[in-house]
Amino acid sequence: MKTLILGLGNPILTDDGVGLRVARELANLIPEAHVVTTSLAGLNLLDLLPDYDRICLIDACLTGEVQPGSWRRLEDGWGALHLFTSHGMDFRELIVLGRNMGLNISDAVYVYGIEIKTPVCFGEELSPELESKVPDLVREIAADIRLMQARGRTWLKETETASAEQWQRG
Repeated sequence: MKTLILGLGNPILTDDGVGLRVARELANLIPEAHVVTTSLAGLNLLDLLPDYDRICLIDACLTGEVQPGSWRRLEDGWGALHLFTSHGMDFRELIVLGRNMGLNISDAVYVYGIEIKTPVCFGEELSPELESKVPDLVREIAADIRLMQARGRTWLKETETASAEQWQRG
């Protein structure tokens, strides 16, 4: 089964790059997956998505509800910083467009949101607070990806209530 792990973020905005970092490290725990990291958003993601059986997106999110370094699977991707933009197409629309264009885009899409403190602080390193949580984030998200693979669940076909209880401590 072909799995894409797609890390999203901006590598020069400190914690906003957490999706990039976690995705790169997941390559060590899920070596059969194809790992791609990008700062692209909207239509620019379309070329990355076709011909995978499973797509796992990892992105920063900013809810203010939990501590930085907490993570959860995001219902329909809402809350991820790079999947929805006022200047383009949101991720669900992108998938529909791709399918209407005849692209083979999987229903098995999982979006992992990692809480950050601020998305607009310039720097190429994660904050010390978030950096210390990366090993646990990688281990826990890898375990969740494997669990979701075993269950065969998709957010495009099923919805889950995203509540505070679903947040995992990072």
